[in-house]
Amino acid sequence: MSGPGGPRGVGAGARDVDWEAGRSVAPAWLDPILSLAEVVDRRRRHIRPVGSDGLLGLELGRHRGRPVRLSDGSLVPPGAPVGYLHLRNDRVRALASTGWQLAGYRAGRADLAELVRWWERQPTVERPVAFTATTILGPFIRREGWEVKPRRRTPRARLDEWWMSWLMVHFNVAGRERLIRRHHRLRSADVWLSAPELVARYGPGTRADSHDPS
Repeated sequence: MSGPGGPRGVGAGARDVDWEAGRSVAPAWLDPILSLAEVVDRRRRHIRPVGSDGLLGLELGRHRGRPVRLSDGSLVPPGAPVGYLHLRNDRVRALASTGWQLAGYRAGRADLAELVRWWERQPTVERPVAFTATTILGPFIRREGWEVKPRRRTPRARLDEWWMSWLMVHFNVAGRERLIRRHHRLRSADVWLSAPELVARYGPGTRADSHDPS
């Protein structure tokens, strides 16, 4: 994840190159340690695949922060059941070698349609009221209707950005180049989508449900 300070570049087109972001990625000798940490963390969180061959993983829990009011009027109070979404990094690696952007887009939308079907099967009192994730891909996810809420620049946020940047480089063959050649520094954000909005966007009869990538 990126460290403190703004993006810096050298020479022509310098604003397109975030040299400090490239330096902030963990050195290669840490890869075995961080790879083990990633496996242990996923097991500790009981993250399960949303789809059998999909891109997203689901962690169930209770909202531990302040109340979150979403734009559709939904309220996520402390203690409410929520779904925490994670990327399945092994699938990211596989898709990155076969046309990542289109394949990833299709897989993500198919997973969200499957998530609706899972949500509808749950007892009403156990259904998550919303779904959330912490990500450095907020601008992309916003285009899919998710609400992006910036995080305070705390040590935890900076550590998360360092960790997510390592994941991007380690599991995506083009990750380092994409991380460095950016107009702006990647900042982590919390993204949210209420359960009713999830159903409206990805439920039965929608393009996502029919696996239409348009």
